[in-house]
Amino acid sequence: MRFLLTFFLLSCSLFASSAPYSRCEQIPVHHVEDMSDEYLTGYVQALVDMHYYEFQVQTVVVGGTVYVFNLPNNELFRYSILRFIQDIPCICYVEAICGCKEDFLCALAECDPDAANRLAQCISTPPCCYQVIWLPQNTVLFQPLIADPRQVINSAAFRLNDNVIGKHVGAVSFGGDFIIVRLKDVLWWRGDMDLGVQAGIFSVFDLDHVEACMVNTDFFVAAMATYAFDRWSFRARWWHLSCHLGDEFLICNPDYDRRNLSDEGIDLFASYQMGHAVRIYGGIGYIYSRDKEFPEDPLYFEAGTEIRVFGIGNRCTRLYTQPFLAMHFRSWEEHDFDIDQTYALGVEWSPLLGVGRKLRIFLEYHNGYSKEGQFVRERSDYLAAKLEYGF
Repeated sequence: MRFLLTFFLLSCSLFASSAPYSRCEQIPVHHVEDMSDEYLTGYVQALVDMHYYEFQVQTVVVGGTVYVFNLPNNELFRYSILRFIQDIPCICYVEAICGCKEDFLCALAECDPDAANRLAQCISTPPCCYQVIWLPQNTVLFQPLIADPRQVINSAAFRLNDNVIGKHVGAVSFGGDFIIVRLKDVLWWRGDMDLGVQAGIFSVFDLDHVEACMVNTDFFVAAMATYAFDRWSFRARWWHLSCHLGDEFLICNPDYDRRNLSDEGIDLFASYQMGHAVRIYGGIGYIYSRDKEFPEDPLYFEAGTEIRVFGIGNRCTRLYTQPFLAMHFRSWEEHDFDIDQTYALGVEWSPLLGVGRKLRIFLEYHNGYSKEGQFVRERSDYLAAKLEYGF
């Protein structure tokens, strides 16, 4: 007990004595003053490569100003990269350059030949040009749909008053986007394209049951292609869904009419980033193959929006904190095109602004139809607290 009290008082004194140190404050003052343009060029380039290596961005530092070349042709990624560089210590200004690095060095040589020569040696690169990036890890081109109850991501949720599954329900999902290759400077718009797969598992549990029985598990897999340029991003999928009732549920309900639900379909989604705060998206899908035990009407539409405002960066944790409000709507021919709606309100944390992996905590409200296996024809209404990790 005495140890815990001593530890608590010591911690309080440390936090009270000084504010959290930023990365800039942790660097000795004389070291900051003596940093040359060549050193800063290598320092900034290393940080950018560490977090955004998929985009092959190049930087040059001259007099405290960072000139950035080869930025991706997508507004969301451009803003994220420029904001990341702006937050690096010792950087006064950041400027995006449309031309190539070589043209910039030629222009600098006319004003300061020595500086241009030194920088050319620091940022020299192999003559080959990388237009294909294998297995990108840090970013995806089509951002996830936060309010979509069937977004393939790692999540855990506690639902209240789900009249289909139970009064108290546990819901988990595991999966994500697995990008195999990224192609740069593709098609007429000179955007980037990802080719990969999307795979996930969705399970729900009736927590009021003595053994918290698993009611249903759905398995989802899709071949996926995404494309992004300017403020637009697109996603095309060829997917398969297989649904299975839980053993405990069937034991407790021996007379339940079990059907085999197995679908194959295609869909296409488009997303538009309206500035840095608002995103709107929509898509159309078609189920072209269905098991005869559970036939379904094929056509469906989906749309939604995400609003992010009042975001801040924490200099201690080096994380961006971003509140959000998201809405997702689905209209399916199987439901006579009734509107199925889901709302999400919460906060997300990420080391990169707007892109990369994030941790989300939010409240979710769903009103419409169930998403669980062969219960999809039953009306569902619930409130959930949800935790997510993924893109």
